Amino acid sequence: MKDMQKIFVVTICSFFILFGCSKDSSRLPSTGITETDLIAIEDALEDPNTNFVSLINKIRGSVGTNGSGSKVVWSKRNNYNLGLFVSANHVYGVSTWPSFNEEFFDLFSINNGVFGGSIMPPTNGAISLTNERVASFALYHPSIPSDATNFTVLPKDDFYLGIMDNQRIIDDGMFGIYPDFVQTDSPLQMFDPNNRTLADQTWSVPNIGDVVIAIGYPNDRVTYPNGAVSSGKIYSDSEAENIIQLLNQDMDPEGDIPYNPQVEFLANIKAVSGMSGGGVFNENGQLLGIMVRATALNGQPILRVVRMSYIVQKLTVFFDSLPPSEKAKIEPFISGELN
Repeated sequence: MKDMQKIFVVTICSFFILFGCSKDSSRLPSTGITETDLIAIEDALEDPNTNFVSLINKIRGSVGTNGSGSKVVWSKRNNYNLGLFVSANHVYGVSTWPSFNEEFFDLFSINNGVFGGSIMPPTNGAISLTNERVASFALYHPSIPSDATNFTVLPKDDFYLGIMDNQRIIDDGMFGIYPDFVQTDSPLQMFDPNNRTLADQTWSVPNIGDVVIAIGYPNDRVTYPNGAVSSGKIYSDSEAENIIQLLNQDMDPEGDIPYNPQVEFLANIKAVSGMSGGGVFNENGQLLGIMVRATALNGQPILRVVRMSYIVQKLTVFFDSLPPSEKAKIEPFISGELN
């Protein structure tokens, strides 16, 4: 494909298009963070830029693995201080949902919890992941077209919300071990040294031209055993539309998906297979969105990120449409983040 190598990588419930990346001197305004290639977390934490390291430490404890993809704890601002997380629908597996209709799960009567593939950074802030698994429950997903697959689901439909409680096991290679019903008597313990997940503003909207940080878990665990970090500029809507048009002219599959500024933003951030569902954060550690699709154009990485503002809007509209009896079932898990 001209001068750009593109490798389409398919993994179970997670995919990305691999691409190259370039560097420039762009910096986060108050931190001095320069744009980077994809860096292993442990290497990034040895950077001489103390502001850069401080930001990574502020957010890295919120991002974990989700099967063969990633997820990010959006907030613990709910009645139980459990982890309200966000990930991508194609990470969960589109065909896995019992219905493609918009729905939520009453976690007090439905136990869809799993341990498998759910790993978070150690609560003491250690860098290396352990074989401890944290209980993960699906809570809500938007409506999904009946013909959608993991590879064709559009950004506007490619997110879901879940809950992590404090049930944990040590994975000794055994299969078929599942958590009990969601436990609400113990807050989720996680590495969150600045209480980012309890802040008044846990999420924000992207600002054009800002350099932002992305964290996720590449499937290449040899190179990135404990996750990876990258950064890049946010494109304006007009730049994003031009990029999609150029991708279309270049016969890139991403060019067939129109840019929707209400749903997503584009950034020149590098990501690889397994980082789907991971978080993109601003310099204050606020969650801007989750990674869902990526490609490259003329050697520049192009990352599609579903906006948190869109996710909040969809959740709020859905919640407002519910009868009181149904609201009472989901509200305790999302109470601190409702508009």
